[in-house]
Amino acid sequence: MNMPNLIEVGELVGKTGTNDVQLKIINQILKKNDYIQVENEGINFLLIVKEIWNDKGNIEAKCSVVGKAPRTPFKPKSRAFLAPEEIIRQKLGISTSREEGVYLGKLRDYPYQIMLKVKKLGRIFITGKSGSGKSYTVGVLIEEILEKGIPIIIFDRHGEYSSLKVASQDSNDIFNVTPKSFLNQIIEFTDLTINTGGDVPIEFLLTSDPSDLIVSNQCTIINLRGLDLEIQEYITKETLKRLYDASVSGQIQPFFCIIDEAHLFAGKKRTETSELIQLFSQEGRKFGANLIIVTQKPQLLDTTIRAQAGTWIIHQLTDIRDVDITVKSSEGLSSEWQNDIQELEPGEAILTGESIEKIPLIIKVRSRMTKHGGTGFNPLDFISDKERESLEERKARLLSAKSQSDLEHAKNLLNEIRSSGSISNKKAKELEDEILNLKLALNKEKEKFLEALKLLEKVKDIAKQQRVNIDDYL
Repeated sequence: MNMPNLIEVGELVGKTGTNDVQLKIINQILKKNDYIQVENEGINFLLIVKEIWNDKGNIEAKCSVVGKAPRTPFKPKSRAFLAPEEIIRQKLGISTSREEGVYLGKLRDYPYQIMLKVKKLGRIFITGKSGSGKSYTVGVLIEEILEKGIPIIIFDRHGEYSSLKVASQDSNDIFNVTPKSFLNQIIEFTDLTINTGGDVPIEFLLTSDPSDLIVSNQCTIINLRGLDLEIQEYITKETLKRLYDASVSGQIQPFFCIIDEAHLFAGKKRTETSELIQLFSQEGRKFGANLIIVTQKPQLLDTTIRAQAGTWIIHQLTDIRDVDITVKSSEGLSSEWQNDIQELEPGEAILTGESIEKIPLIIKVRSRMTKHGGTGFNPLDFISDKERESLEERKARLLSAKSQSDLEHAKNLLNEIRSSGSISNKKAKELEDEILNLKLALNKEKEKFLEALKLLEKVKDIAKQQRVNIDDYL
């Protein structure tokens, strides 16, 4: 077949199948995870390069079919070309329009924008180790959901998402993103003595109606920074319960709910909070309550919650147990993707699951419209005097809508929790987490030790064959 406008990169060699083929590379511009096109049965198929090696001067690669495979094996010596844009878009299903999708970033090493269909976004699982870009991606997703006018509520343990009130100051326009502040679309409940850039005292959350929290074009941030863990858990539990009941009864419209550091609220030990999050993950979508789980430790998360995820956004993980659990739990990933997960750069992620036809993609997450904040971000440090004045007016308006008796009632509730002896439960939980982390570290060292023993036995076998007494060197 004559393909004058395509760049030839090699030909198929060795044993060929319907899913995997071996490619002899003749053009060394080809890299791992690049896409190639190969014709079979008169149809152009898209393949992804999964491995590249040098065999006595010959550069070869293992390539796997993306999407539906042919009915008959590829023919040996078939020519392979760099895949053109139209076949990449068609086979990867990335032709969703801006109106119908959320713009998450671009296909890595390609200029093609990745739009996830809003209708297919439901239960989302976002994971990655600290520093991998996980929280940044959550910020991007929140911006996109707000741009669609969909209500969203965030349980923010570290006070990171207050930065959504401040427009980005970066001038990088590679992703064609315009800086923007969502100041007037955000209501932030928090301990105002700790997080002065918030809007409403956290106590008011306990007396707020779900219809005040879930509002079109509004992002409700529950900033838990600075609160004791048992208070955080109580607030999360009570709020989720009211939201779920309101969803089931149809009192509130469809919304997204983000739970950050979810493994702390929904670990493998059963609690009221973990059972509620489990209920949300299993049943919530039927009633428009869409859950977004965020964690850096998927191995510590309740298995049922993990199994319910429809779309996975995976940043770099280096703990092999986290990697293994992620690959086994997510749809579309095989063991071949384990190295990819460990090698991702900050800001890169693997997408897989329902929203992208279960075909894994590696993307570079787009720039944020808003400023990326760290723990304890205070928007008051970045907004103008006029914006600060507007923020104070809004606080006064929100506070005047609640009675003093409501505030006192909520304060008394929290004080009861603090004085009920649950502090000791907190310490016990912290010790439990510490013991678990020590066990994980010990298991890792044990694995290294066993690997070293295996290696030593191999060396001994080789030495025995060579008639060398290895004990003389130990």
